[in-house]
Amino acid sequence: MKAPVNIFPLLTLIILTQTMIGQKEIMEDVKSISDSLITNSTLSSLAVGIINNGKVYTLYSGKLGDESTPDDNTLYEIASLTKTFTGTLLAKAIVQGKVKLDDDIREFLPGDYPNLEYLNHPITFKHLVTHTSGLPRMFPDHPELFQNPDWDKLPNEINKLQKDYTRVQFLKDLKQVTIDTIPGYKFQYSYAGANLVGYCLEQIYKKTYKELIEEHILKPLEMKNTYIFISKEKEHLVVKGKNQNDIEMPIRANKELVAEGGIISTVSDMLKYMQYHLKNNDPVISTSHQELFEGKYGHFENGLFWQIFKNQKSGDLLFQIGGAYGTSSWISLIPEKQIGVIIVTDRSAPEVHQQLNMMADKILNVMD
Repeated sequence: MKAPVNIFPLLTLIILTQTMIGQKEIMEDVKSISDSLITNSTLSSLAVGIINNGKVYTLYSGKLGDESTPDDNTLYEIASLTKTFTGTLLAKAIVQGKVKLDDDIREFLPGDYPNLEYLNHPITFKHLVTHTSGLPRMFPDHPELFQNPDWDKLPNEINKLQKDYTRVQFLKDLKQVTIDTIPGYKFQYSYAGANLVGYCLEQIYKKTYKELIEEHILKPLEMKNTYIFISKEKEHLVVKGKNQNDIEMPIRANKELVAEGGIISTVSDMLKYMQYHLKNNDPVISTSHQELFEGKYGHFENGLFWQIFKNQKSGDLLFQIGGAYGTSSWISLIPEKQIGVIIVTDRSAPEVHQQLNMMADKILNVMD
């Protein structure tokens, strides 16, 4: 009698071969999508990172301003993607029992702030992470800058205002705020609100925001090419993109509070961060992704600085947008399917984020 044939190695080989073919087809589709966008838009380069069931892929297309092709070591300002890091730190503090979302933020501020309430309704962390606190767009507060702005000059004007801006100045400006609506009812995007979360976390942990990010996120995830502050010696390594008028834009000025948009990173490092945010069984991540609008806006929800599009068919889509003076970025995650994409380009213009959104959706559809 012949010994039974062990078919498992053959089955394994077939599965691996099919998987490799599938992965190759996905990346060919992604390259086609990327090439098409560069050909048919003002974008000159794209850096794309993809997660598909634990597998990680990168694709770099086009040329940067210095005629180099972006790669795994290219440093970008990720701007408001930083806010998700801040939300992750807050989620950790919640899990550790150090704070609750409905806590009055004044409990964590030095001195009295009777102005940070309306009709006895105080600002809470929930209001800050959903941009419904009523705080102004930024500190120092100069709303006139955004009324018919000159986009070629605005970045330098903002940098001049915020260069070396300190915590002491932030608290002084916070005392001047007037809240005109019960917090939680009116959406008003606020960089100042995100920085207030960062400041409160510093008070809770008695450490700087930089120390907290490094201790709780960068070091555990081995994100070795991610920075909170960039030294003058390394500043030239950060991509300086262009605006809609093809004018090179500056990177943001250094200041003390940067929880709203101060992180500089690479696509390869951001993929490590995205993998972390696909861990639904981690209590910090599930807290970070909890829905806070409570159905007020139909299919649209908000986590801790994450936007969430409710989709029963394909799984909830988490996304965040980053807009620096000269670069634009987009992250989309579908935790239920363990897939995600990040796209970064060295161009900032009104239509760019819509283009990145459409590209991210096409890539997710390819992997679906």
